[in-house]
Amino acid sequence: MKLGAFFCILIFCASTTIKAQSFTGSFDLIISLHYKNENQRSDTLSYTFGKTKTALVIHTKRNQPDLRLVFNSKDSTITGLFDHKGKKGGYILPMNSTYWPAMDVAMRDYGTGPRTTLNYTGKTKEIEGHQTREVLAENEAYSASLWLPEAIELHMGSVLAYQSVGAGKDTEAVELFDQFGVEGLPLLMHLTSKTGRADVVLRVENLSETVDPAIFSSEGHSLSRVEQP
Repeated sequence: MKLGAFFCILIFCASTTIKAQSFTGSFDLIISLHYKNENQRSDTLSYTFGKTKTALVIHTKRNQPDLRLVFNSKDSTITGLFDHKGKKGGYILPMNSTYWPAMDVAMRDYGTGPRTTLNYTGKTKEIEGHQTREVLAENEAYSASLWLPEAIELHMGSVLAYQSVGAGKDTEAVELFDQFGVEGLPLLMHLTSKTGRADVVLRVENLSETVDPAIFSSEGHSLSRVEQP
């Protein structure tokens, strides 16, 4: 997934010990691209983080079915689920670095990602019921304004890593965020391109501490299993 196509969405080894997420809850991630010709595009991704399972719903457009990905740390599988015109189907992938190139980033412990001295501007803003502070950061591709809360132990790099499912998927978005050296989940982030790509705005909405177990269910779906290569 690229950050210019930061978000043209879609589709360690299976024996790796996977630790539970420190954050449990759900939210929507709204990703808006602002092109130089003034065109815009917006996509919505819905995340649910349970104790041993994580779900990502990719909301598609143009009459295509949404894709729901369920990551199960207990049996080291990734299940893709869709419902198209009443037909419920899906697949089961082994959870490893072949089928999930950014797996090691998604599963790393909070606080162990790349860090740098944070450039706080002194500005504050309440977002989704959380008091946030503005931080400025940059890498070779983007200048960034990030609004960081204090109490959410979830790394944006890990969040983005859940979108890299599929053999051969690139991890550019994850790598670019890591280059900012910022730990945490920005509830609002403005990325200004230095290279002529689209500018990007990311917003976290509908942030909740509740988890609906139904989001992890594959009941009623006909599933095919992809074996280890």
